[in-house]
Amino acid sequence: MLEPILEFDRRLFLYLFENLRADWLSPVMIFLSEGFKTRPLRIFALLLWLWMIARGGKFRLWALLLLPALIVANEACDLLKAWTGRERPCVALPIEALTGKLTSGSFPSAHAANMATIVGLAGAVWGRRIVLCLLAVPFLVGLSRIYVGVHYPLDVLGGWALGGAVGLGTGLAWLAMAKRPKPDAESQDPPPPESPAESAEA
Repeated sequence: MLEPILEFDRRLFLYLFENLRADWLSPVMIFLSEGFKTRPLRIFALLLWLWMIARGGKFRLWALLLLPALIVANEACDLLKAWTGRERPCVALPIEALTGKLTSGSFPSAHAANMATIVGLAGAVWGRRIVLCLLAVPFLVGLSRIYVGVHYPLDVLGGWALGGAVGLGTGLAWLAMAKRPKPDAESQDPPPPESPAESAEA
């Protein structure tokens, strides 16, 4: 049942890997694929996160929820990679990845999941418009993972679906809990009804 899907996935990967190649595009795709592993971008991301915390409001909410959402997304990716046991294309196929050979599991793409988690959480906090503005980020990062030869298209789609669900679910769950009545208000007992004698005296 799955073999025809996986075979189509392999063929689509090879088509994209071989036909998208361009000298000017390769550095861009390598940066999109590996850029967040560099120290300058990690420092920039940390400073941006701290600025959002200091800004307060929805920025602080998004920044605080982002940490547990990313942890859940990455743990889920690791579990699925171990469970599916799918080899990366740079291992299973006679190709050479542009970023070096990776031997960890292939499905789903954690890079794609992380970017989709960021966008999904932003959608829960700020609404659908921000999602439309940010969709290019997970799309380009996911495409870059195919371009450099470390993920199949199905890996990227799985990462997008997983990350989007985790990000959106985290945000909506928090907002639902925040709207619940406070326990103090629920625990207050109504005043006892007046007795007939008290009513007559009044």
